[in-house]
Amino acid sequence: METIISVLGLLAAAVIFIVVIWKGLDVFTSTILVSFIIIITSWMQWWDALTSYASGYVGFIQGNLFVLVIGAVFGELMGSSGCAEAIANVITEKLGVKRVILSITVISTVFVYVGVSGFVVLFVLAPIATVMMKQAGYPYRMIPGIIFIGATCSAMIPYAINITNIMPAQYLGTSMGSAPILGWIAFAVSIAVGYFYMIYAAKKAAVKEGTVVDDSKPIKIQPTREDLPSVGIALIPFVLAVVLVLIFSNFTEMDTNAVVVLSLFIGSAVIVLTCHKQLDGVKKIIGKGVDNGIGATIMAAAILGFSGVLQSCPGFQAVIDFVLGLNMNAYITEFIGLNILAGIMGSGTSAIAMFFEHLSDGLIAQGADPGALHRLAPACATGMNTLPNAGGMVAQLRWMNLSLAESYWYVFVTSVLAPMIGSAAAVVAAIILY
Repeated sequence: METIISVLGLLAAAVIFIVVIWKGLDVFTSTILVSFIIIITSWMQWWDALTSYASGYVGFIQGNLFVLVIGAVFGELMGSSGCAEAIANVITEKLGVKRVILSITVISTVFVYVGVSGFVVLFVLAPIATVMMKQAGYPYRMIPGIIFIGATCSAMIPYAINITNIMPAQYLGTSMGSAPILGWIAFAVSIAVGYFYMIYAAKKAAVKEGTVVDDSKPIKIQPTREDLPSVGIALIPFVLAVVLVLIFSNFTEMDTNAVVVLSLFIGSAVIVLTCHKQLDGVKKIIGKGVDNGIGATIMAAAILGFSGVLQSCPGFQAVIDFVLGLNMNAYITEFIGLNILAGIMGSGTSAIAMFFEHLSDGLIAQGADPGALHRLAPACATGMNTLPNAGGMVAQLRWMNLSLAESYWYVFVTSVLAPMIGSAAAVVAAIILY
């Protein structure tokens, strides 16, 4: 009975957390509130539970502070220097405003597929997407949802250089390109759902807000300032940051966060050197980026603190035991198990590690194909990976000065709902083919 009440408390805390955040209560107060719901329903020692909160809070800051700060600085420099606008103007003129969402989706898909961190993609692409969306008459608040279309689905594609595609191979001894048909099915369905929804939502919002742009005619963009750098100069830090991430990731043993920090630091330095004439007050611009990065880190850390309390309650272990004890078709078990684990833990990579560590041998013994299990993993773990308890996603919204109430619905559709539909389609295909 105590375990049941703990599970109910856990679920109630998750729902209440989403509601109070949506209503505008600050993240720290919200996480403390829902932490005490778990403490009371699980009969936990309140100070021990708050100690777990503090450990998760500090742990996130320790692991992500420099990534978020340098990312925010890089994004601020890209915007203030005019680099973002210069690149966006060329893309929009060449492809037209009606292809703005497609352009953003393709760029984010390619970047993450070749191994660029999701943090880097958002920090690099958001300033450019901001200009492109404005030119198309689409709302700023939709940008994270659009970027997430490609960023969350690219790991489903065979041979994606992404941790969620690498980890299953370590447990199953499979190839990173195993069961390609399943990957392409998951990717195609997920991308289609997310992309066509955002097209619909953006056009509807433009009509409602009176910002509709005639996309049937070629356009000539009028720059907002006279001193924009040339597109060639603007692309240097943009391309350099991406290339350095790929080089350091594949040819060194550097930690992933270290790769991101070093690459974006060099990219930021290059912006200052090549665009010093366009940067009015470098110290002030950098200071603003630092402040935004620290604010985003602290906000996300509070959510990870709550996750620390959640994972220390009896109800959490009961949910884990339920997932690990599922007894049904292997591919359905993987779909349900990875989604639940990713949702509760706020991390698809952690979900994959826990799931395959305990269940991979048993599923294979049931007759499941290792390659199919591998290919389904990135798709299934993506579905619930960006609920409001995902610290990284919340930090990115905070850096863009967007609240969950403003922007999360679009993120939910493109990075939760769409991948779940795509992975479900791939599970059906796996049952038929394997």
